[in-house]
Amino acid sequence: MKLVSYPLRVLQNRLGTIPRPSFCTYLVCNRCNARCQMCDSWKLARGDELSPPQVALVFRKIGTLDAVRLTGGEPFLREDLGDIAQAILEASRPSLVHVTTNGSFPDRIERFARDFSAPSRLRLMVSFDGLAPEHDRNRGRTVTFDRALDTVRRLVRLRKTGVDVTVNHTIITPQSLRDHEGLRQKCDELNVDVQWVLAYEDSAMYGLSRRGTRADDLIVGRGYPLHPALDPEESLAFVERELGRVERLRNPLLRIGKRYYLRGLRDRLAGVPDPQPRPRCVALRSHLRLLPDGSVPVCQFNTEVVGNLLRQSFDEVWRGEATRPSRAWVDACSGCWAECEVVPNAVYSGDIWRGALPSPGKPTSPHST
Repeated sequence: MKLVSYPLRVLQNRLGTIPRPSFCTYLVCNRCNARCQMCDSWKLARGDELSPPQVALVFRKIGTLDAVRLTGGEPFLREDLGDIAQAILEASRPSLVHVTTNGSFPDRIERFARDFSAPSRLRLMVSFDGLAPEHDRNRGRTVTFDRALDTVRRLVRLRKTGVDVTVNHTIITPQSLRDHEGLRQKCDELNVDVQWVLAYEDSAMYGLSRRGTRADDLIVGRGYPLHPALDPEESLAFVERELGRVERLRNPLLRIGKRYYLRGLRDRLAGVPDPQPRPRCVALRSHLRLLPDGSVPVCQFNTEVVGNLLRQSFDEVWRGEATRPSRAWVDACSGCWAECEVVPNAVYSGDIWRGALPSPGKPTSPHST
């Protein structure tokens, strides 16, 4: 992050003006080799995908960025992902390139990390759904626990080059939740931090029937669209325990971000009338999402497209008349608590620093006695 301009961007977001984007989430493909219950990405049409030269063109239009998150689908189904990442690095000079993967291509992922020209800027996150039986049942026979763990081990061996790796646990069922401690223990043996997310009920970004729409019913403002397989009270108790474990995370910045996020998640699961924190949303301001063909949607829960950066100029997409209604929708939104939206919101609104403070006690909620 460019610290000189950071205060200006925070001020712009707080005032509701329109800064150039600082954070880009780029879905390099819809394709996926997993068959997860909580995601329809593998059912979506493949559609057009930007070639590396087109990626370079698009990111030159976007300009300098603090961070780029590469995701999918499964990004390593793109055999040219190394060329894509290098094109982004040269065009937008991000301080951080973050890649999320299901870890099912250990050789390809290791080669990508070895060949990346700026390893100290590279972060990879490998996703799990629990321990082997639950993970394999949910993801399918080609996306196994053993392959993902092999990928983590290989990336750990590359840490000396500057590459870093974390694990994300998607909690999709009661068994998946019970598996968390065992997964954490395996990762502790490798000195790898484990993050986690409670699976959502649905998503406009990864839901087949919702892609291209506004999923207003999932933006509950004061709540959280929890997957129906998960028990709300058990999930809340888990969040309370995890808040007490935040200090175990090795990365200090990750500790701040996770503490911030968990406080908000706790309030929402507890049904607190005015859940805190509530950062200003920076979608279509400091946070730009990019679809595989260069289209720009609003956010994870509103995938209506405001333009296409391959075919249009940056100003036409970012500042044009067609984008104004979508930005007004963002400003009127009651607020989601999807971590991939919340963290950029917190950082670029300046509200993230609440996460640096010691955790307060349990919230007062309508369920309290």
